[in-house]
Amino acid sequence: PQRATLTLGSHEHSSESLRPNTKFYNSDTDDDSSSDSIPSDMDSDPQPPAVESNDDISSQLKSKLYQLAASYDRGFAATPKARTEANKIIEQLAAVNPTENAARGIDGNDFSDDVPLKAIWRMVWTSAFDVVSLGASPIAAPSAIYQVITDPPIATNIIDFIPRAQSFFPSSSVPSSLLRAEVTTRASSRRGAADRVGLAFEGVKLQPIELLGQKVDNLPPLSVDLTWQQGLIDQVASFVPGLENLSSEGKDDADAPGYFDIEYVDDELLIICQQSLPQQAQGGRFALVKVDNYDP
Repeated sequence: PQRATLTLGSHEHSSESLRPNTKFYNSDTDDDSSSDSIPSDMDSDPQPPAVESNDDISSQLKSKLYQLAASYDRGFAATPKARTEANKIIEQLAAVNPTENAARGIDGNDFSDDVPLKAIWRMVWTSAFDVVSLGASPIAAPSAIYQVITDPPIATNIIDFIPRAQSFFPSSSVPSSLLRAEVTTRASSRRGAADRVGLAFEGVKLQPIELLGQKVDNLPPLSVDLTWQQGLIDQVASFVPGLENLSSEGKDDADAPGYFDIEYVDDELLIICQQSLPQQAQGGRFALVKVDNYDP
């Protein structure tokens, strides 16, 4: 029999072509077309949540710490809430510290390059009162602060100072001046404390670097040698009762005065905590990043 057709203008359409293009599936059949069916949520096993590595965790925490440091001028303008937040971040970083026995090689005796602290470190955050208080001076403002440990056991703390007024104006409008203070210490490991470094002060030097835009680093520095004092104390303590605690003997004991603890160190970041004073629950903390040089 002939199929009926509909004529629309010059086009002919089969009555079969007007049927909706719908495909039905019969669950009772074994046709291969059943593979085209829509998959159910029950067909695949749920994927376990991804576990973050310690590297990922530390990277995120370091980013938070850097943002906090930038917002509060390295800790000089930190609020109590900001310091609390920074302490929490540091404690979380300490929990994923990748470096064991972080004080190894600091004595400089083994001539090995395996010294985690051997580098130039620039401070990006601190809660130490003796450093934060430098920002309160109306005359001089602290600029860059470094800890230089390129030749263990010598560790040199460097603080650059600029006139307070200089920080208020663009560098192009005010001739720059800079005074550098260097505190030289001798670092040592402590018995029974693999992440503790003892410090003995050896000298202080004040060196003018720039004055009103002119280089003056050829001027002689003002230096104070502190090593002779310890030598004198050792001689006196050897025969004067009651001065034994002031001698250099026993300075490598874990709890001997003058030390810092390494809370975190890797190829990018160093975090240390000062020895706490009797009236302090915790010593001041420093976060420092590794840099290539300490040029003014």
